[in-house]
Amino acid sequence: MKLGITDKAYKRLDEATTPYFAKARRNRLERTSFSIISNNCWAGSVYRYYGLPYQSPTAGLYFFAPDYIKLCGDLRRYMSLSLEPLDIVDSPHRDELVAKGQRDVPLGLLGDIEVVFLHYPSFEEAREKWERRASRINYDDVFFKFSEMNHCGEAELVDFSRLRHRNKVLFTVKDRPDLGCSVRFGRRYVANSEIGNDTVAFRRYFDLTGWLNSPPEKYRGGARREP
Repeated sequence: MKLGITDKAYKRLDEATTPYFAKARRNRLERTSFSIISNNCWAGSVYRYYGLPYQSPTAGLYFFAPDYIKLCGDLRRYMSLSLEPLDIVDSPHRDELVAKGQRDVPLGLLGDIEVVFLHYPSFEEAREKWERRASRINYDDVFFKFSEMNHCGEAELVDFSRLRHRNKVLFTVKDRPDLGCSVRFGRRYVANSEIGNDTVAFRRYFDLTGWLNSPPEKYRGGARREP
């Protein structure tokens, strides 16, 4: 989803002022050792907003929704796997990536999960940063964020809501109180029935600081049983 002039200006201003306000923002946090596992670059936007080191490898990249759900359900195992390069000709999403203008974007394979390193110049750099940041994950204080995008269907929305984890947020196109952790995202960022961009207004639709000040929660993995 292409950003409008107003959004681009807002993002530039936000990034330019962060060095001046990050300390004051951090002072509102009760702790800064948390790890955010997001389905795209959102985690990186949050860490930059508070002027914190990336304590998660989910920055500058994105996952297709079914892969992200698999990652959330078995995070420790996937993080123990070696990240291997993936040629676009072997990607099941090849045609879509080409249509998006992402033919030359580095791709990685983590077991059976495809990782699209959208903001990296090479796979080698992407892997180096992935491994370094993955080693920083604090499994005693994990937050999950998922957005309705990149092949996200009803099954993925429900599966995410059923993760055995309280500290999670789900940005959706419509109001979904039935999912429990849903926050409706602004309509201006919705296109083709999915959220096109959630990194410009990453904190606009819920209390980000309040969320991060939730009691720390250890990663347990898996999904809770259906009621």
